Amino acid sequence: METEKQKIQKIMWPQWIAANGVTLLLMQVGMMSAWSSPYVAYLTSPKSHIPMTMNEASWVVSLLNLGRLIGAFFGAVSVNYFGSKTTIFITCIPYALCWLFMIVANRVEWLYVSRFLGGIAFGKTYSCFSLYLSEIADPSIRGATVVLGISMTGIGIGLLTMCIMGAYLSIGIASGISFAHCFIVMVIFLWLPESPHHLIKIRAEEKARASIRWYHRDCDVESELHSLKKFIEMNRSTSVVNVIKEFRVPHIGKALVLVTVLYMYGQMCGMNNVVFYMETILRSAQVTVLEPAVVVIIVSGIGIVSSLFSMMLIDKFGRRVLLVISSVTVAISLICLGTDFQLLDADYDPVDLQVLPIFSVVLFQVAVFMGIFSIPNTVLGEIFPPHVKCMASCITSITAGLFAFISTSTYQPLINLLTEKYVFYVYSLLLITAVPFAIFCIPETKGKSLQQIQEELKKG
Repeated sequence: METEKQKIQKIMWPQWIAANGVTLLLMQVGMMSAWSSPYVAYLTSPKSHIPMTMNEASWVVSLLNLGRLIGAFFGAVSVNYFGSKTTIFITCIPYALCWLFMIVANRVEWLYVSRFLGGIAFGKTYSCFSLYLSEIADPSIRGATVVLGISMTGIGIGLLTMCIMGAYLSIGIASGISFAHCFIVMVIFLWLPESPHHLIKIRAEEKARASIRWYHRDCDVESELHSLKKFIEMNRSTSVVNVIKEFRVPHIGKALVLVTVLYMYGQMCGMNNVVFYMETILRSAQVTVLEPAVVVIIVSGIGIVSSLFSMMLIDKFGRRVLLVISSVTVAISLICLGTDFQLLDADYDPVDLQVLPIFSVVLFQVAVFMGIFSIPNTVLGEIFPPHVKCMASCITSITAGLFAFISTSTYQPLINLLTEKYVFYVYSLLLITAVPFAIFCIPETKGKSLQQIQEELKKG
């Protein structure tokens, strides 16, 4: 048994190196997402070295999601022509340029370009990382490698890292550290071999053998190569046009609508706005018992714990129950946040209300990452047949980016028009509608095989 364990460890470690490289890549997503929380608060203050209005700050925040739309499309194209590993390496280039432009920024236009490039990298990341892991990881650890990054282990640590840097470091120094981190990711993926799937697809069999030998070590290389060639030849005839036509099939089209609506709720509930503007929101709520930057650090750390907690609950209670609980809890947190601003407008003493906004953002972070953030990604991987999953991922990534852009670009204009309390009330009202949608429309996929899920969708 000990010999067998050693053999398994010997086979698996190259795949874990690749998985940890992907986790480092997803840390870039977390750092990019959290950047606006500390630094928008600074850039809109009198101490800023780049004078900026709140409307300009709104564009700095929103351009990340506009770039994400473009990145999702080009990421899917790049995976098809260059392979998933090479696409990850290419994705690091706009990340690096983003941080470089932030280092040299002395006008708001530099920040516009920087965030737009960061958004392109953001979208490309979601188009390639899970595909790369599915191609190189053994089935026994494939799920764990994806969870390592997407369940906030990668993204969450990136969020926390940027919040800590934002509290104590200037934009230039924090961007320099982020650039160095991005350079490490580039070196890792320059060194790693391309996935054997892509090498077989382009008929580079010798390189494919070397790739299989590197990632899987003691496996039967020729047998693995033969299996992959057979699998790829079976799917080679499925053109992009034919895959798109598959969405006319009722149960596949229904699955696309369901997942798109799930992503819509995730983006339009104010998730991005509360995360991107958290420090600004706490300052507007006149929180002084703790420095708002410190509260953001604490909340980001809680987000990591709650997302790992979600991993244990999702297979115990199911996707539908967890989505309902998450939606209701997020709605309650937003109502509490809106109530705090309403009480401030009624001239209540801010000192007596400080617990309410802190409690609201903590509850929001726990609830969002327990369900609304993780469940759409989970359902996306379960609800589609294998031959359309890649295209479905591309389409939903683009629509998620579109909803995120609409949400973040309208946030500041809505604040100016309605004030904070009514904006948060509107978000909570939207989340309440997710409850009947989850109960009556979302199929429960807990403990079911892909074939069972497809059969139920066809019957529905």
